[in-house]
Amino acid sequence: MFQNLKEDKLFWVRLFAFLAFLIPMIVSPRIWFSERLFPLVSFFEGIPVPNYTVDIALMSVFIVSFLGFVFKPNWKLSIIVIGIYVFWVLLDQNRIQPFYFEIIFMVLAMTQFKNNPKRVRQCILLILVGTYFWSGMHKWNTLFFEKWAHGLSKRIPFVPEWMRLAFTYAVPFLEASFGAFLIFPKTRKIGIWSITLMHVIILSTFVLGGYGYIVFPMTFFNIFVLFYLFYKSSFSPKDLFVVNHPKSIALFLIAIIFPVFNLLGFYDHILAFSYFSGKPKYCKIHFSDPNDVKSLPEYIKYNVRQEADDYYIDLNEWSARTIGVIVYPEERVYLNIQKQIDSYLNKPNTYLEFY
Repeated sequence: MFQNLKEDKLFWVRLFAFLAFLIPMIVSPRIWFSERLFPLVSFFEGIPVPNYTVDIALMSVFIVSFLGFVFKPNWKLSIIVIGIYVFWVLLDQNRIQPFYFEIIFMVLAMTQFKNNPKRVRQCILLILVGTYFWSGMHKWNTLFFEKWAHGLSKRIPFVPEWMRLAFTYAVPFLEASFGAFLIFPKTRKIGIWSITLMHVIILSTFVLGGYGYIVFPMTFFNIFVLFYLFYKSSFSPKDLFVVNHPKSIALFLIAIIFPVFNLLGFYDHILAFSYFSGKPKYCKIHFSDPNDVKSLPEYIKYNVRQEADDYYIDLNEWSARTIGVIVYPEERVYLNIQKQIDSYLNKPNTYLEFY
């Protein structure tokens, strides 16, 4: 067995993928429970909602199957892993977090092409190129520039303003170029080191701010995969973009093509790798009548904030406190939660504020 693992160069990728998924599960387990203090936001009505016992069973089967997949990557185990995650997502869209769904895409690649390591590397590199390229490109928007420039003015006020602004406008192209550098053998090492430095800066910011620890495992996993699979690889653009298999074509579309539709407003921000771009809209639910707050259950009333005569719930604050992640930033999610809150009111008169 250990000899086979020694010859299996993707073993360590599978192991670190498992840990990158497992650690956030341990850090924020409440997101996987159906009986909780933050609403489930399902894709479809009528999906059966598990009780606590079933949730525990699903998580146990998921973890055992994923661990089994690490040592024996056959399709039966991966179908269980992917199938349970798809069910979880259908039941609650807030589980579509980047540090979860990117791992699932890689599991899919490692399963479908377990006897073709080169194609596995192709699919994984497509995901990583798409992640960093589009994460950069989606930052080209007015709100990002305003927030970034304001942040730099507070952190490094001693730097001349023109330099701060120049760097602000360069950020989208820098990050997008890091992703593009991964495509070519001659620039790949530059891209890998640039991405590593970028993540070190981001994680340092999180540590100083005391938040964001849940993204650490995925960050370390990405850096590990880049160095382990591609740092000394001569993988060429032809190897990357010749997609002549239906399953690799699907990943090519997801990682490279579909994010374009986010620019047109037809594709989810998170699925388009629009991370920290300022584009996702977050939401507060306001109560026009303060008396409506009295009709809410205590666990919802606890999250109501008051400013003068304004009563509201910040959904990100509520989500982070109860399930450990920010709410999935799409308007349909907010409308669904608003509908669930309105169900407790005799004459609903709430309204949404996006920020």
